[in-house]
Amino acid sequence: MDDSVINSNIQKALEAVKKPYTKEEIKAVLCGEDEFEKPVAIISLDTIEKEEAELLIQNLTGCDGRIREASAVKISEFLSNRATAEFFLDELSVKTILNGIMDINPNVGRALIDGIKECKPLQEAILPFLLQRISELIEKLKEMSKTPFLENKLNDKRNHAKNKVVFNLYWGMEALYYTNFNNFQTGDIRNKIIDILSFTSDYTDYTIREKAAKILFKTENAPDDLLQKLKNDKNFYVKNQLLC
Repeated sequence: MDDSVINSNIQKALEAVKKPYTKEEIKAVLCGEDEFEKPVAIISLDTIEKEEAELLIQNLTGCDGRIREASAVKISEFLSNRATAEFFLDELSVKTILNGIMDINPNVGRALIDGIKECKPLQEAILPFLLQRISELIEKLKEMSKTPFLENKLNDKRNHAKNKVVFNLYWGMEALYYTNFNNFQTGDIRNKIIDILSFTSDYTDYTIREKAAKILFKTENAPDDLLQKLKNDKNFYVKNQLLC
């Protein structure tokens, strides 16, 4: 990229930052195709109604990373407010937020999880979808272990497909920790959580075992065999979750 293009982009950015957006202008930008201006317009949102919430959700996935990150930050901000959080509790919004949690850009997932921490209604709404997604990721990892090749795919750090699944599982479990799953510790919900912890407590990647230990520490009436296994894990960061 030559200097003239760089200077032009810098000037465009300065103009966008200085621009005092009206609500209608922000909506027009979010409905448009200008990827350069969208993040600035999104951050300029101070208040929203359902229409703006829907536009934020539309810009949370499938677009430029700067737009996704700005949308995640603003959604998180509005989730912290009871009056605006309700705009994000429909099924489409909840499922899109779940996809955003597992965004390739960890800043997107981190921002959304910050919002989940502050929004109990979303914690409840997202829990069944989150458990289903985590279970599907675990099944993918199990399938990868059934390989005809000499090198086990679960232990192959160069396996891009596996690494992507592990990345998604990591963020899914981080989100699970911040839900109100203890309020549903009976029947199908509890069984799914125990199944998830049984697999992840044995997984080769210590970061996944660490998340398992973190969730287990929070779990009411946690199975003693899983507690003892992770308390005696060979990795300090894993067992430290249960020794705090």
